[in-house]
Amino acid sequence: MPTLSHAVTESEPLPMIFEPAPEPAERPNSVPAVSLRLARGCTLYLPSIEDARSNKANAGNLTVMLPTVHATPRSVQSLRSGDATGWTRGALQSTSRYGFQAVLGAPPASAGARQVTADVALRLAHAWSVDLNLVSHVVLKVNYRLPGGETVLRQYHGMGTRTNWASANGEFMSVLNLGLEEAVRGMASDAAALCDGLPLPAPVVVP
Repeated sequence: MPTLSHAVTESEPLPMIFEPAPEPAERPNSVPAVSLRLARGCTLYLPSIEDARSNKANAGNLTVMLPTVHATPRSVQSLRSGDATGWTRGALQSTSRYGFQAVLGAPPASAGARQVTADVALRLAHAWSVDLNLVSHVVLKVNYRLPGGETVLRQYHGMGTRTNWASANGEFMSVLNLGLEEAVRGMASDAAALCDGLPLPAPVVVP
């Protein structure tokens, strides 16, 4: 988890450095859990990683409340975004924890059978304050390139939440990282199925 660092200011962008949550074995005072290993010997090729957000300048907002019974908002402060493409790239490279070998670039002509190719676009990265908590929502759009020239498009949502101690930039990055990690975990699950030659489940349609 990033350190608290200093309070967020609109003049300074967030560092946008991806740091995954600790592995189960690295989490002190927590219930032991089995590490998630989805793929074995599968190469994940990433020819394209882009920041496709409609608002690339900001990554959320901090609402400063008046200490009143009705909690009246005093001001709303935007969170400036740093390098979101590099942030997304770092998260995708962390899929090694799920058993993948992530490679930046397209597969060579001699690529093996156990491989998946995916073009990834960051569609949303937004964090905000709610009462005494911070919340984030991250969305990835992934276009899988299948054998024979077919493509399959999927979208992955990730949510993060944590206690807000000091409205610090490290806290906002921590909650954004939680959201991105959840989205990448969903992608890794589908990529593992493709690597095993299995069809992807139908996309969830929200009414």
